[in-house]
Amino acid sequence: MTKRTSSRFLYLATIALSCVTAAVVACNDTATSGSDDLAVGTDDLSLLDDGGGSGADLRPIPDGAVLVQTGDGGSRLCFPATCQGKTYQCGNCTDDDGDGRIDSDDPDCLGPCDNSENGLDPAIPGGNNTKCKMDCYFDADTGQGNDNCYWDHGCDPTKVAGNPSPETACAYSPTMGVGGGLTCTTAQQTQSATCKSYCGPLTPNGCDCFGCCFLGPQAKVNTDGTKTGIWLGSYDTNGAATCTTKDVADPAKCHPCQMVASCEKSCGRCQLCIGKDTLPPDCFPPPADMAGQPPKDLAGADLASSGGSDPSLCPPSLCTNNQPCGLPGCAPCQNGWYCLTGCCTPPPG
Repeated sequence: MTKRTSSRFLYLATIALSCVTAAVVACNDTATSGSDDLAVGTDDLSLLDDGGGSGADLRPIPDGAVLVQTGDGGSRLCFPATCQGKTYQCGNCTDDDGDGRIDSDDPDCLGPCDNSENGLDPAIPGGNNTKCKMDCYFDADTGQGNDNCYWDHGCDPTKVAGNPSPETACAYSPTMGVGGGLTCTTAQQTQSATCKSYCGPLTPNGCDCFGCCFLGPQAKVNTDGTKTGIWLGSYDTNGAATCTTKDVADPAKCHPCQMVASCEKSCGRCQLCIGKDTLPPDCFPPPADMAGQPPKDLAGADLASSGGSDPSLCPPSLCTNNQPCGLPGCAPCQNGWYCLTGCCTPPPG
């Protein structure tokens, strides 16, 4: 992660227990924060250790948690997360694609409503059956009506002048109605409060609620102030999803799209976002005096209780309204919540 002082590195190198990590990929949302008290149940006799089987930390694993191995040889707590009552690959605490990264640690996972760890399309069973008309991209259903989010790929000007479009089958018509009484122009300017309150928390920093994200070398701010991103749900003529984190520079696989400003989630300099899992050094407060008492999170002693994050390693700026997460030193999200681009996010209904 971000470079620290040499004294902090020395301490980290000699510490017996690994930091509890919860990785990238939540948001500056408007959801009300729940308690982050990970109270230990009395019926779970499993022990939380340092990943090496030493059993040095004798705290029981909280109820509902799974101890998973991290890519650096350590371990962390993982709470399975559901999407509208169902468990998909990105919320099952399993490394489904075998890349050594589990659920929110995997950059291809964009929340619990994501059934693929090897691509940016959510691959929810049933899929997107309305290829032009869009609603919230990051929940478990498609089509329009249930979340009051309205957009149509036919409004997207990136499909003109021979450029690949988010959906090549959707005829460009900038004056069309998109649903909900909105036109292409008004949908860019306004989405309903329902759309923002429901889809906003599910949308990663750096994306709009329709799956267009400011990611990779294709992303740019245009002279008129609009933003060009890539559409995560891009697919080929056979209907197969093509956009992955490895293909963000390829317009044939990750189609360019115009971001919908009315429901775009910005990514601040000191915030995590899609494609960005480190922060500049100046985003962190000065570290604790290593000659005195070291930050508690480095010993892991306080991460199973409320308020367990260390601000010097887990800056509060990661998340405006809910518990920050996604960096070493951040306490794990509470049971059922998901760490999405730096913020613990409640499960969708």
